[in-house]
Amino acid sequence: MPAGYPRAYAGTIDTARHEGQLLIWSAVDAQKVRGLISGFRRHYPFLRVDYVEQSAGQLDAGFRDAVRRRQPTADLLWSSAMDLQIKLANDNLAQTYRSPEAKYLPDWANWKNQAWGTTAEPIVMVYNRRLIADAAMPRGHAALANLLERRPGGLRGKVATYDLTQSAVGYLYLTQDQEATPNLWRLVRAMGTNGARLFPTAENVMADVAAGRSAIGYNVVGSYALEQAERNPDLGMMVPHDYVLLMSRLAVIPITAPHSAAARLFLDYLLSAEGQSFLAAEKMPPVRSDVPGPPELRPADANSRAIRVGPALLIGQDQLTRHYILRQWRRAITGNGAHDLRPD
Repeated sequence: MPAGYPRAYAGTIDTARHEGQLLIWSAVDAQKVRGLISGFRRHYPFLRVDYVEQSAGQLDAGFRDAVRRRQPTADLLWSSAMDLQIKLANDNLAQTYRSPEAKYLPDWANWKNQAWGTTAEPIVMVYNRRLIADAAMPRGHAALANLLERRPGGLRGKVATYDLTQSAVGYLYLTQDQEATPNLWRLVRAMGTNGARLFPTAENVMADVAAGRSAIGYNVVGSYALEQAERNPDLGMMVPHDYVLLMSRLAVIPITAPHSAAARLFLDYLLSAEGQSFLAAEKMPPVRSDVPGPPELRPADANSRAIRVGPALLIGQDQLTRHYILRQWRRAITGNGAHDLRPD
């Protein structure tokens, strides 16, 4: 029994003991959660844990397909595609469960006890120090727009960002940028004017900057950027000074979970101080304020703008809204020579 949990929790543990196993489908790098899984199994050694890593899009599509076909599904879904996870809950595909750890979470990180934020990770910019000096790197979104509007020759074709038609995460970040600043489209137009390079994933963006083909990468999740920057001295990372989006990897227990008691044990451990400390050790800033995260990724509280876990995330999933935003984005960024660099 975890300290401070209600006595009835013993029943959940006993049920999980009878279930004997737990299947997690996740978009979180399996290498990053080894410590977390090991810590969980030390508490519950009677559970066999199977962890299947896949992309956020594959996870969502695979789960929905399994539900349609009435095939077995995972017990817990864990993904950075916040809008897709909220849509699962909105479509009545998520269980309602009140975690004993809920009282330690910020109010933005829990929706209806169905979708749970597990991290609070800043969205940052990355840059190649061989192409742009630390002192010359823009300190925020407005500063980047100002720099690009001057059309410096050295940045022509040297800014990497997402192809929104191929990236669910890139689309999510843009819709949140739009809420955060009235100057978003000015920045997008400036990127287009300078021949922005467009990619489907953050990994592609980071690789392009690391290789020196791009000088600046826009809107990369901070945990990944920090990890890569520590490995490569040519890579720099900038936590924006004007405002910082905070994304979260959301956990959902689907209504089809064959081992829902085991899933509840894992969710509670994931949200516990001990579980959160394992995420912090892997450069993923915890959602809990009482567990310290990487100091390099700690924005000023006044500048933080958490992406709230809730129905507002569904606005961008509305097909008419999505069509309008993508049309506006295409006009702003591809009409001036941006390069679509989707891999074959």
